[in-house]
Amino acid sequence: MRSTFTLGRIGGIKVGINWTVLVIAGLITLSLASGILPSMVEGRSDAEYLIGGVIGAIGLLGSILAHELGHALMGRRHGLKVDSITLWLFGGLAQLEGELPSARIEAKVAGIGPAISLFVGVVGVGSAFLLGTGTMVGALLGWLGLVNLVLAVFNLLPGAPLDGGRLLHAFIWGRTGDRHRATRSASTAGRYIGFGLMGIGAIEFFAGSVVGGLWTSTIGWVLVTAAGAEARNSETESGLEGLTIGQLYEPMTAVPDWLVVDEFVLRHVLPSRQTNFLLVGFDGRPSGYVTIKDLTKVGPDERLVQPVRRFARSLADVPVVVPGEPAKRILNARQAAISPVLALVVEDGEPIGMVTRSGMAGAIERARLVAPSRRRHR
Repeated sequence: MRSTFTLGRIGGIKVGINWTVLVIAGLITLSLASGILPSMVEGRSDAEYLIGGVIGAIGLLGSILAHELGHALMGRRHGLKVDSITLWLFGGLAQLEGELPSARIEAKVAGIGPAISLFVGVVGVGSAFLLGTGTMVGALLGWLGLVNLVLAVFNLLPGAPLDGGRLLHAFIWGRTGDRHRATRSASTAGRYIGFGLMGIGAIEFFAGSVVGGLWTSTIGWVLVTAAGAEARNSETESGLEGLTIGQLYEPMTAVPDWLVVDEFVLRHVLPSRQTNFLLVGFDGRPSGYVTIKDLTKVGPDERLVQPVRRFARSLADVPVVVPGEPAKRILNARQAAISPVLALVVEDGEPIGMVTRSGMAGAIERARLVAPSRRRHR
């Protein structure tokens, strides 16, 4: 079952929706239909309240999409590749690839999202004031405007991965000229904010607001996790400075994917120290890769009859690179967080190896050992 479904494209940008959004949309609809709207607009039927709840939920998702579109279009205007926008449980995510050239441009890309939310909020609240919150339209616009104002303020909290954290990053980067220092500072601030929200959630929980406390704590946990991931990515990026793909990849000969597992193990796995093996099909093209861990899960009977390609992992989302490219190229591509392979390396159109997580980590450690030695010999 797929977790994310494509809704279409806006301005050439693919827009997807995660199944968790349906849960949130349902909860928002019920909250509006059963509590908020009846308390603001009296004397309407249950059907009218339900329709109003659905419209409110769609309006909120639309405003979140507008927020992310702002990031995406501003980023594309300044040379970033926009892969997609995905709406999920905790809002939206614009998948941008590439490096921002300056702190000023980063501030523009980060700031446009909250600016759109603030604009929607002011328009919504202002319209509700003119129409009156005693009408269904006025109540919905007022609620939508208020929620957008809250989201804008929350997003402006100065900690990664929030937009306020991006603005803090841009400020420190612009003042110091050190992008990695800025990332460490923004990530640390994000973890503090996350831990603070977890603490507030715990207080809410023990004060009797079980659902609200759990929700606040979960948001805090997401912020702590995301901020930590950004700090680790920055450390990796710093370690890759000056390195090329040729210094990272593991040379390997592609192996036929039609061999049965038992023969594959005897001929290629046991004589080798590799843990990942590149596979090719009858046409000579890479068809996937397989790990030793994958092969240990194959049953004894299957090993004798099943080809190794049946247990291979796909290379569809693995970027293709050449040895002379900068090592940071692989950090700008999308990979599954648990994938051991980061890139397929080719030369003159032929596969010659793969960049693995373990290989990249080893290259970074070797580079760090060399750096102090170079400083001593200057």
